[in-house]
Amino acid sequence: MSVEHIVLLHGWGGDSRCWEPLQQQLSDLPQTIQCIDLPGFGGCVAEAWPQTEVLLQQLEARLPDNCLLLGWSLGGMLAVKLAARSHKVRQLVTIAANGSFIVRDDWPGMAAEVFENFCSAQQREPAKNWQRFCGLQARGDSDMRALLKTLKGWQPQEIPAGWNAALACLGALDNRQLLTELQRPALHIFGAQDALVPAVAAEKLRAAGVEVVLIENAGHCPQLSQPGKIAALVRQIVSPREETPLDKSAVARAFGRAATSYDAAAHLQRAVCRQLLAETENLSITPRRILDLGSGTGYGSELLRRRFPDAEIIALDIAPQMLQYARAERPLADGYIAADAEQLPLADACIDLVFSSFALQWCYRLPELFAEIRRVMAPGASALISTLGPDTLRELKHSWAEVDDRVHVNRFLPAETWIGAATESGLAGELRCEERVLHFDSVTGLMRELKSIGAQNVNRGAGRGMLGRTGLRRLAQAYDAYRVDAGLPASYEVIYLRLTRHAVSLEKVEVVNETARR
Repeated sequence: MSVEHIVLLHGWGGDSRCWEPLQQQLSDLPQTIQCIDLPGFGGCVAEAWPQTEVLLQQLEARLPDNCLLLGWSLGGMLAVKLAARSHKVRQLVTIAANGSFIVRDDWPGMAAEVFENFCSAQQREPAKNWQRFCGLQARGDSDMRALLKTLKGWQPQEIPAGWNAALACLGALDNRQLLTELQRPALHIFGAQDALVPAVAAEKLRAAGVEVVLIENAGHCPQLSQPGKIAALVRQIVSPREETPLDKSAVARAFGRAATSYDAAAHLQRAVCRQLLAETENLSITPRRILDLGSGTGYGSELLRRRFPDAEIIALDIAPQMLQYARAERPLADGYIAADAEQLPLADACIDLVFSSFALQWCYRLPELFAEIRRVMAPGASALISTLGPDTLRELKHSWAEVDDRVHVNRFLPAETWIGAATESGLAGELRCEERVLHFDSVTGLMRELKSIGAQNVNRGAGRGMLGRTGLRRLAQAYDAYRVDAGLPASYEVIYLRLTRHAVSLEKVEVVNETARR
């Protein structure tokens, strides 16, 4: 067990009640869960708000050793300060906590004048201003009406004057640099439609290398409106997992660099995408909302738009540069989200069709992947997936083995593992495999194309640095043993999955050999 305790720290205007739905979702965890009320709020209503340094000392004294600290809004900003100074905090999660709540330099936040007006209104008419604050917290959430009712139901009988000091603390906190320097596992969660913390602040953090998740259809309180999603993210950070064969950040960087060169080289990828689209002819329902999972440069979104002109299409990819390219060159999706497929920032049961072509082979935690896919699928929804199997680029793999014993070719999971994980997650359907073969004039031509589409070797333990002429010559000689009249073959094992939330028969895996001259 990575941590022994989970500590929850609420935001301004709230108290420990804001954590009740999340606590229910996490009730089966072995960690103890503790809520802390800030001075002047909830069970600590009689306490005055102290100076920030004194407050941090008081909070640190209440933290148990070896804890995950989860803070929301103001509580999240204080949690960042605590994580930076206390050995007790082993892991950190924040919700709706900006690097700076107000605008500073080029950092996005609430305009200073707007914040000052809000503080003045709080001093003049605290009860009325608090009601307004409830509306701001609920704004943008897909469950806004119910959320607003819940928030207003927590109105205190009397609002202490100390809340004004807490507001001043909120406006003074500046964690922009601190967030990029934290030396412990941290995850920062934002609502994509938050009216108080703009989503562009999340993108600013992501660009600085900070791990960020955007929750779609959520405002300032996703722990209340989507507690299941927040709980899933917390579980992923508190539960230790085996190291995967690759680093997802390396995948994102590789495909980001290939954004502008991808389309010119992605001949096989486009052919498989068209083949996968043909499966939509057999859907049981016409999808109203489609998730293009691993959307890349938007080729799949373009095909989906032609096939379903009235559908809402959400393009999601791990590489922000790919999404930027798609926005500029193929602006056919209705929304663009940078995220990991194993941590989908989408509401439960909101997708009618999950469409994913040649993207999920970079996922190795298949139970988590399919649990997320099933979670976002609406009743009657389907998932169409194409991915790669372990026989992909076997000629290149065997040729490298003649040069050295390092990992030079990306490793992919077998078909049995894919369908097994899908079945265990509660999905069922059909699986089939085919082999497609491209041909190249030289091994350097193949490697150049792999780099152009971002599919160069990103595995952990991969050989680094240039081989030198001798190594490249040995590789070329080994690969030449596979040469045929069409050129040097590069085989791809393509796996197709057609899944639903309803049980249907599993087809026997069929292997179809196809060749494509390159």
